[in-house]
Amino acid sequence: KSVKDTSVYVKFHLLPNQKFGSYTTQDHAYILAWTTTPWTLPGNLALAIGEKIKYSAVRIDGIKELLILASDLVDKVLIGHDVERIHENISGKDLLGLRYEPLFEIPSLKSEKSYRVYPADFVATTEGTGVVHTAVMYGEDDYELGKKFGLPARHTVDEVGHFTQEVPIVVGKAAKDKNTEQEIIAHLKSKNLLLQEE
Repeated sequence: KSVKDTSVYVKFHLLPNQKFGSYTTQDHAYILAWTTTPWTLPGNLALAIGEKIKYSAVRIDGIKELLILASDLVDKVLIGHDVERIHENISGKDLLGLRYEPLFEIPSLKSEKSYRVYPADFVATTEGTGVVHTAVMYGEDDYELGKKFGLPARHTVDEVGHFTQEVPIVVGKAAKDKNTEQEIIAHLKSKNLLLQEE
């Protein structure tokens, strides 16, 4: 049947003192990703970008935060915001390997290779932000990327579609339940990691 899903634009907080191009990350740089499956966010392990895509780092509405997304999508995603372009024409290659903070603390997902930016040829600029949130166990592209780079292949949802004990804020709840999804979104809001939902 046809269903309406909530999509979210999520801010992934880059760790400080990392270089891309001529810029060094401070404590307020974020990579912006979009997903139509908020229930997969606790399982996030990586962000996928296109090596040949150009990215921009922008500030909105006079706020200090720096948001990184595909240059071609800035106007579409940030419509209604006052946008200041700080760094333009950042090559996707320059973003590879950057580390970010996990959205959720999931012990079994932690590894030396987790929570980094990786290249992928399935990233496009037709929708979203030009950055793809990757949860290895939830999606074919995600799984292949995880296998290629040796990311942990662990489920955050059990065989009947309920969250496992590793996700305490929604443990035992049905992943696709609207209320469960709203609890995940509320968690992101409380950590200042949600830009907007649609």
